[in-house]
Amino acid sequence: MGFTQKHVAQLLGLRGASMLSRYEHGRSMPLLETLLSLGIILRVPIEFLYPRLYDDLRNDIRAKEEQLARPSQPTLFFRNH
Repeated sequence: MGFTQKHVAQLLGLRGASMLSRYEHGRSMPLLETLLSLGIILRVPIEFLYPRLYDDLRNDIRAKEEQLARPSQPTLFFRNH
């Protein structure tokens, strides 16, 4: 968008650009409200801001979905009690 770090920091209500720099370099994770605000300021979906994290979470969830969708193996032997 052509914004400077200082401009974005001001829009986020931050005192300076140092925290924004920490977000950009992955040294800190913004709170959800800040993340949503960044998406609004930069006009991108928040998944775009952390693509590696998004991909890792998506892949993990898809793998769990596949496990849940698999029918359980039928038991070959039944034990009478």
